[in-house]
Amino acid sequence: MKKDIRLAACIVVIILLVILCIFVLLSEKEKEEEFNNPNGTENLSAPTPRIIVVPTTGNNNGGVLKSVRYYVIKLSDKAIDTAETAMGSAVVVTPEMISEYVSDALEDEEINVAINSISVKDDICTIDFDESIKSIAKKDQILEKLILDAYSMSIVDNCEDVEGVTFTISGKAYSTDSIRLDGGKVYLKK
Repeated sequence: MKKDIRLAACIVVIILLVILCIFVLLSEKEKEEEFNNPNGTENLSAPTPRIIVVPTTGNNNGGVLKSVRYYVIKLSDKAIDTAETAMGSAVVVTPEMISEYVSDALEDEEINVAINSISVKDDICTIDFDESIKSIAKKDQILEKLILDAYSMSIVDNCEDVEGVTFTISGKAYSTDSIRLDGGKVYLKK
């Protein structure tokens, strides 16, 4: 008799589990049907992904954004990497703006480079570093080249009115143990 009661209890539990499984399957099917109409297309009441427009400084032309890619240094790998920022499509990208992004990225890597001025003449951008670039160049010539590459590639790639980039140190020709840009020699051209 006890065996019969146990057998009956097991059968009832199995039946309840089967009913529960059927219920779960049917409720999942109902949820799926809520989001699709009979033609198999999405129902308008179905949730859609949201696109968030991030406000930017300046005139962002009604929320239309453009991406600006610039070059940064991964100090751990001693290599150039890229970073991107979004800005309004009406914003005019200048060498000063791009240099600020690069300088901020360098500071994040604890590389402090001071720029005295940035100017553009005859489609050539000149970045004038202060004397601190010489101490960086003395300690690490690879890092010096990476710094010059990051600035020059970033400006050439993003500034339409710039055809090349050169560097000076305190208003004089760029000259370190490894790199000399005498006579206005251009470091990088488009």
